[in-house]
Amino acid sequence: MEKQAAEDQAAQQTATCQQLTQINNALSAKTLALAEEATSAPERIKRQLEKQLAETKAALDDAQAELDAMRMSEQTQKIALLDEMNSLQADNGQLREQLRALKR
Repeated sequence: MEKQAAEDQAAQQTATCQQLTQINNALSAKTLALAEEATSAPERIKRQLEKQLAETKAALDDAQAELDAMRMSEQTQKIALLDEMNSLQADNGQLREQLRALKR
């Protein structure tokens, strides 16, 4: 009877050990998964930030190109206006000469 009780206790302990081993394995796997996730989280955030940085740089490049185009257009317009003003001043000078000639 004592032998039977010892065998029953051993069987229960074996079953308990098997359950604990399964639980331990499951917890180990979960711990490993969490560790991998914790390790990859900074990398994922880094990739997100790099993507945002690239998008921001592209937007900045576009804005810079637009600004350069506006400046070029403004310079072209200024040159055209200066040419026009020079032409009008020359015409004005000629008209003054003609007016002086008529007054004489």
